[in-house]
Amino acid sequence: MTTRGGIVTRAEAWLDPPVPFSRTRFHQDSHGIYRTDDSGYASMAWGLPGMPPDRNGGLDGIGLAALGVPTEVADLLAGDLLVHGERVAVFHEWDGENRAGCWVFELAPDAGTVHRATALTRDHTARRHPRLTR
Repeated sequence: MTTRGGIVTRAEAWLDPPVPFSRTRFHQDSHGIYRTDDSGYASMAWGLPGMPPDRNGGLDGIGLAALGVPTEVADLLAGDLLVHGERVAVFHEWDGENRAGCWVFELAPDAGTVHRATALTRDHTARRHPRLTR
């Protein structure tokens, strides 16, 4: 069963200690074994298969976008994915009432896993977990 709270809890699991970014390495914890890039992190947060059975340690950005249900950025809720080009982050909450920015969980090349504010652009798209129960 996939819930918004469960997605956020899984995303928080890689914050302390932060997991360094790598497209070729994997991280193992109680959630499984996942690639340590943004889409591997999002796959882990969404509870998708890691290694094994997925030898890649999670979906890539294209796979996540194809699996997720398209959602309006203005309708983002905790646990949805925020997609910008080939980058993927897990949406947490809005940063202010005007919704020009938000807080996300992401595995970033410059910082590893972080929870940080980000500005939104019209290039952002959103995806919702296809089997979300709440």
